[in-house]
Amino acid sequence: MLAEIRLRSPNARKFVVGYPQVLPDRGLGCGPSLPIGFGDVSYLRARAKELNRMLRTQATNAGVGYIDTYTPSEGHSACASPTARWVEPLVPVHPAAPVHPNRRGMAGIGDIVALAVQ
Repeated sequence: MLAEIRLRSPNARKFVVGYPQVLPDRGLGCGPSLPIGFGDVSYLRARAKELNRMLRTQATNAGVGYIDTYTPSEGHSACASPTARWVEPLVPVHPAAPVHPNRRGMAGIGDIVALAVQ
């Protein structure tokens, strides 16, 4: 995909944007709002980090930029309070699909991207 983008837009600046935190980096999850077994929390956290590493590697190999949104989204996971979260839990409180960024999350990610591409 990145090669095709380069072919179609050779003069464009190109970036791959990583995924934000869905689960916090510490702890055993967030109980009823995102019911995941304690043993699965560390597994899912590790897979999220692995996915972002893969995206960074692919971006580097393709010679495009990578924008980390995982690290700056700390404290805004689906386990954060409804006023702080960027990602909604299984039953969203704000308009968003379950386990996807809400409006606050998209604005936060947008700010991260805007800062990175300056």
